[in-house]
Amino acid sequence: MFKELIQAVFLIFAAEMGDKSQIIAMAFAMQYSLGQVLAGVALGVFLNHGLAVALGAYLAHIVPLHIIRLAASIGFLAFGLLGLMNGDDEEESKSFMLGHPVLIVALTFFIGELGDKTQLTTIALASNAVYPGAVLAGTVSGMVLTSLVGILVGAKLGERVPETALRL
Repeated sequence: MFKELIQAVFLIFAAEMGDKSQIIAMAFAMQYSLGQVLAGVALGVFLNHGLAVALGAYLAHIVPLHIIRLAASIGFLAFGLLGLMNGDDEEESKSFMLGHPVLIVALTFFIGELGDKTQLTTIALASNAVYPGAVLAGTVSGMVLTSLVGILVGAKLGERVPETALRL
């Protein structure tokens, strides 16, 4: 169980370092408090990865493991090629005037991670896991830790960047 947890934390942490999710967390940290952004990230990722773990655990019972691994590998390659072709330019998160900051961040992360390499990794890990709950805890922890780095950088930038520049 501990091995699955640690493996998930490190895989997700390494995969997300410098990814769009970390940059989005940084941007939110320039507008909202550290606690609000961190809670939103944790909620959105928990819901997203919860679905991924459920799907992975289910697939493990109906699809042979080598097929799941092949599908995950093809997905990783496709995302990598798309990232290279598009320069990994994602639309920046738009600021919403309505809604609680935690919910805005949670929804952004939930939607932003749908079909992302992290979700594919989570499905693959869960499909081979003895303890799917450990995979969920590990993947969420890895995302939260990576986002925390972005949040701390964003909070510092927010102190130094004029408010008018943040609104542009």
